[in-house]
Amino acid sequence: MRTERTHDGKPLATELERLNHRRPASLAGLHIVITGIVPGMVGNQAERAAERRGATTAKKVTSKTNLLVIGENAGRAKLDPAARLHTPTITAREFLAYV
Repeated sequence: MRTERTHDGKPLATELERLNHRRPASLAGLHIVITGIVPGMVGNQAERAAERRGATTAKKVTSKTNLLVIGENAGRAKLDPAARLHTPTITAREFLAYV
């Protein structure tokens, strides 16, 4: 069984748990892509919220992406590459717990 890892090789589950205890920088060091609509946010508010918590955000899923946030009406253009690259995913509601 493969353990998902952050871009610097740390186990993702361990990092998320550790980072969750460090609010406001609960996403520090993660490369995140957000697809779809995050409830309660408009425009690029979700990206800005992630960046305020220490994440780097991008518009495309690449091998550097640590986490894909899947919102309502998520598009295949990000879901398909994430599946191919085995990128860890969380729902938009789970994401809201970190921001």
